[in-house]
Amino acid sequence: MPQSHLNAAQKQRALFSKRFVASLEILGLPPSPAIVQREYNIRSNHPPITSHAARKWLMGEAIPTQDRIKILADWLNVSPSWLRFGEDDIDGKKHTRDMTAQEWRLVHGFRRLTDKQKAGLLTMVLSIPAAGLKKSTRDA
Repeated sequence: MPQSHLNAAQKQRALFSKRFVASLEILGLPPSPAIVQREYNIRSNHPPITSHAARKWLMGEAIPTQDRIKILADWLNVSPSWLRFGEDDIDGKKHTRDMTAQEWRLVHGFRRLTDKQKAGLLTMVLSIPAAGLKKSTRDA
């Protein structure tokens, strides 16, 4: 296999691993092969995976098949397209999501709030830059 193909394949596995680990962190789970093995096997009707297979996914040494990605994505509450390729297909257009695990946790936490809580939090967050500007102008 030519070196350029090997590097592209390694890059794809590394990026998949990064998204997979970030998705686990969003759920507050450590990137543990035993946890991935257990949770995958609970949800799957396919042959069970081993902790070694889960470790390979976490370490970027392998990418699961599309059937397995679908099961993982459902568990992690992300789209299979995003988990595998880093893209979501929304209204026929592909959108790349390049957020840190911290940003993903914030978004997922926000989605679990009531409408009233969301409105209050949004008001507070949007007032932070304005408060910083007022302080800077006052200090000048």
